[in-house]
Order: sequence, then structure tokens, then C-alpha cells
Amino acid sequence: IAEKARSLRNLAFPEGKRVYVHSELGFNYRMTNVQAAIGLAQLERIDEFVEMRRKNAYLYNECLKDIESITLPPEKEWAKNVYWMYSILIEPEFGMSRDKLMEELEKRGIETRPFFTPMHMQPVFRKMGSFEGERYPVAEELSRKGVHLPSSSGLREEEIEYICNIIKRLKL
Repeated sequence: IAEKARSLRNLAFPEGKRVYVHSELGFNYRMTNVQAAIGLAQLERIDEFVEMRRKNAYLYNECLKDIESITLPPEKEWAKNVYWMYSILIEPEFGMSRDKLMEELEKRGIETRPFFTPMHMQPVFRKMGSFEGERYPVAEELSRKGVHLPSSSGLREEEIEYICNIIKRLKL
């Protein structure tokens, strides 16, 4: 597996050769020395970053918990959510679609992102004939309802409160 991974990350060139003949689709996933140094420096502070994100998620949860038409991210006792993204689901009872909410937040300077498009709906896989005729209704529903709110480690409490207050005012 390790040999295969090394090959694929290096454009799938044959081992020890730099000829432009590829038996598989490969990618350039090599890091520069500077990228590696930055990554190592960031790893030294990973616990600090995770705690900042967890604190921010707690603030979001406290601010949004009373809006029944928003589903907050679950936290399970057997897992530690690091909140790479703070993600919510906008239920129909909210009074506007996820896309309309995102549009309204953008007008107020708040950047958001929709949930990822399910794999079976990705054009690249459709072209390849993958997932032909298959449906995944739960993935489709999550994709349709989900929005990622700002979740940077450096987000300040006032910014989270501002975002939450705008969302509360927009709820119909």
C-alpha cells in the first residue's frame, strides 16, 4: 500500500524513472520543504487549535440552540469533534431555504459554504458511469439542507454572536 501511495502522489511515474508513461492516474501531492516546515509548526499547536474550535462551536451551539428549525452538529461521548467546520442543517420550518439564508448572510458580509455534493451526484463520477441509477436520499437531503458557518480558529466571540443574531433575525 505504501509503495502504491508513493507512486500515486508522484504523478504515478514508474519507480526510479521520469518517463511520461503512466499506467494509472496519479497526482502531484509532494510538499515543498516550506510547506512541510509550516505543517510541523502547526502540529505543535494542534491541541490549542482544537480547543479554540471547540470553544467556538460551544458558543454557536449556545446561541442557536433555541431555534428549532436548525439542526446543530451532534456531539457523541465516544468521539471528540474537532469542528474542522461548524455545520448546521436548515429545516423547512426555518422559513427560507438554505440557499436563501446563505445569500442573506453574504449580503451582510458573512461567508458561508454549502455542504458537499454527494459523490453519486458529482459530474466526474457520472461521466465515468459510476453510481449509475443509484440514489442516496440521506446524502442528498444533507447536501440540500447543510450550511457551513465561519469556523476559523481565530474567530472572536463577538463575531459568532453577530452571525447568530443575524440568523435569528432572518428566521421567519
